[in-house]
Amino acid sequence: MNISPIAAQTQQQTTGGPQQLGNQEMGKDEFLKLLVAQMKNQDPINPMDGTKFASQLAQFNSVEQLINLNDGIQRLSKSQQMMNSGLNNTMAASLTGKSVRAMSSRVGVMQGQDTEIQFQLNGAASKTTLTITDSAGNIVRSEELGGRSSGDHSWSWDGASDSGARVPNGTYTVDIKAENPEGAVTSLSFIEGTAEKVHYTSDGVELMVNGVYVPLGDVEEIGI
Repeated sequence: MNISPIAAQTQQQTTGGPQQLGNQEMGKDEFLKLLVAQMKNQDPINPMDGTKFASQLAQFNSVEQLINLNDGIQRLSKSQQMMNSGLNNTMAASLTGKSVRAMSSRVGVMQGQDTEIQFQLNGAASKTTLTITDSAGNIVRSEELGGRSSGDHSWSWDGASDSGARVPNGTYTVDIKAENPEGAVTSLSFIEGTAEKVHYTSDGVELMVNGVYVPLGDVEEIGI
């Protein structure tokens, strides 16, 4: 039977005035009152099936338990996130002065100092090309490094551009392209040095290594 008038009547009784049922969530109290009103207004010739009524109550109880479980999981997740954030902050504070290796494609250039560019190849390469770009994406230096074996490698950059002029101090991005007769060779750039500072941001903790900030999650190794 049509229970829309009954639902509207129940809403008016529980809220003190007429309201649209679809514009608000129905709680368990409203659900029970709706069922009671449905029973009171049922057709006496064709009364509600008791089994169907019990099934409706059981379904509502299951949904309510799932909602409560979901709320509990969300609260637990937030609590764990806060705990992990606190542990990361505490650990990061103790890393200053330690030797750090982290994955990073950025390098810092400082006046009068050469910059060590480090990378890793997952296979032997017959041709290796190194490209350095500035913050605007402009290529400032491109170097052919020739064949390289699998493993860790480094190349010392004197801070000069392709034209021979000294580039300004700042942070630059390194891109390594390696290949062999079989195809491209995967490469990863990394940075090694002493953790100079700890930087707390809204996105997480960062460490300054060789003048470059790297996320704590990108740190691979920590030494003494």
